[in-house]
Amino acid sequence: MNRSQLLGVFFGGVLVGASLTWWVVRPQPRGQRLAAPRSAAKAEHSPEPLPASAPVAVPAAAVERPNVVLVIVCTLRKDQLSFYGGHPSASPFVGGLAAQGAVFDHAWDAAPWTKAASTAIMTGHHAIQVGMVEPAEGSNRRRLGDEVNTLAEAFDGAGYWTIGLTANPNTNAIFGFDQGFDSYVEATGLWREGAVKTSGRKVASLALRAVDARQDREAPLYLRMMILDPHEPIRLDAGEARPFKVEGTPARVAKYQAMVARMDQAVKDLWQGLEERGFDASNTVLALVNDHGEGLSFPRHHGVGHGNLTFSSTVGMPWVVYGAGVAQGHRIGGVASQVDVMPTLMGLAGISGYDGPGFDHTAAVRGAAETEREKAYVDTWFQGASRAAVYTEERSCHKDFRTAEQLGTKVRRLPPQSCYDQQADPYQRTPLEPLDEALVTDLVAWREARREEYEAFGDKADALMSRAMKEQLTALGYVDFDEDDVGLDGPAAEALEDAELADTDVLFEQ
Repeated sequence: MNRSQLLGVFFGGVLVGASLTWWVVRPQPRGQRLAAPRSAAKAEHSPEPLPASAPVAVPAAAVERPNVVLVIVCTLRKDQLSFYGGHPSASPFVGGLAAQGAVFDHAWDAAPWTKAASTAIMTGHHAIQVGMVEPAEGSNRRRLGDEVNTLAEAFDGAGYWTIGLTANPNTNAIFGFDQGFDSYVEATGLWREGAVKTSGRKVASLALRAVDARQDREAPLYLRMMILDPHEPIRLDAGEARPFKVEGTPARVAKYQAMVARMDQAVKDLWQGLEERGFDASNTVLALVNDHGEGLSFPRHHGVGHGNLTFSSTVGMPWVVYGAGVAQGHRIGGVASQVDVMPTLMGLAGISGYDGPGFDHTAAVRGAAETEREKAYVDTWFQGASRAAVYTEERSCHKDFRTAEQLGTKVRRLPPQSCYDQQADPYQRTPLEPLDEALVTDLVAWREARREEYEAFGDKADALMSRAMKEQLTALGYVDFDEDDVGLDGPAAEALEDAELADTDVLFEQ
């Protein structure tokens, strides 16, 4: 199906207000943007899918071209993981992977909210560079352009079988994040009051089913899974947060850590299921990152949620790599950025063709002491915000680029620009005096250059969303739903949804 026709919303069997979540798995068009062709085996070999319970053997060729599994955890705050100083009981499995793999100590997200940060992971570019920000007041409805190369397309062009799953509607196919995947699985249910969001363990189960159902078993595997257990709403069983309560720490932090523990179990389910199918540390690379963190009002000036601020709580990026060819028990110094994920995973798989601002940290993952990057930049235009930050190992500087006229009657609670000592003050409590003028000047120049790239970028298309999709994103806090701005609705929306369902392979019910 022509991507320009992807105007519909992929909601199959969704009733507005229902508490059940449905999952859609659909085949995707073949990626053709990178020069590397698919192998003949991948193009022609299509055996019948194996039963879900049958293990799948990994071909010998996969050892030379490692399978790659990328787990993205939405709203995962770095310092709440045990190996970054968090509660020891919150992430025992992922902590074990970290102990046996490589861990980046100074990695930073490119943005503090999902769509912009996911753009960085999946394209190796800051969202502003590829037209995925909305500088005007209001919500972001941008759709990734077909001309932008994605990480999935890089693996697809190198002959990998590509599977994508997401539990966050901000990375649904309607926004272009399905580019390059042989199959793409997404949540389509509404998060309403009383509804239950899709658990990471459910997504892991669907991922394993998708692995079992892949058509080409001779191709190496690229699997990308996005889960969101730590994201609001947080609803726990009685006593579930009790083990994480620490005197002097807000109650919301203990609840959050209980959800991190759920995430940890989901990653364990996925990896153990893959091992049962022959994908293990001898032939597979597993990478885990977040898209962004969460303020948790811990400390208070970081705010409760995410999106608007560029402090360490929302842009600190956990980055763990484990498996084939990865140094064991290795802590990596130097700075890393979210835009480095794409070139690094390509480098670990021996895939060339990346053209962007990211650094390939393959050497560091395999044992080099530190990265070659010295600075990482953060940029957010979330719902009228206009902020940016630059991080080094020693310093961070933050700047609000809104004018007094743009701020209007809004109260500015934070200094318009500030710098902090990242070693002595990692939570950015006390601004340095005087400012690090050189670093602020560098940040301003970087932002101006990116704004010029944004203006020069081609058509910046918005996704055409149904009323149901807008309600879903509103429930998540990403769209300001206006009754006078209902988007596509009624018979027109039903017609588009029916057309999309005609391309649907399987519907999974939670």
